Amino acid sequence: MAELNENEELIELEDEDGNLLTYRLLQELEWNGVTYAVLEDTEDEEGFVSIFRVTEDDEGVSYDFVEDEDLSEQVFYLAQAEADDYEVGPAE
Repeated sequence: MAELNENEELIELEDEDGNLLTYRLLQELEWNGVTYAVLEDTEDEEGFVSIFRVTEDDEGVSYDFVEDEDLSEQVFYLAQAEADDYEVGPAE
């Protein structure tokens, strides 16, 4: 299991079998009017991430796994590009 930082936002989601899974929110971004979240399973030692579609209604926030591999890859690459744009280097 990856080490957790107190500043990290953790999200608990239930899988199709009713198991509670904890994810680390790595990034949220909006693309084509849809909000996506890049989440990392805290139990995954490999560091793989999953892409979820984020929706909000009167009952709260929902995270729906993006099953379309092409869409998932596009969002992942956009998230990487966005993260690179905001990378903070040492002060000069």
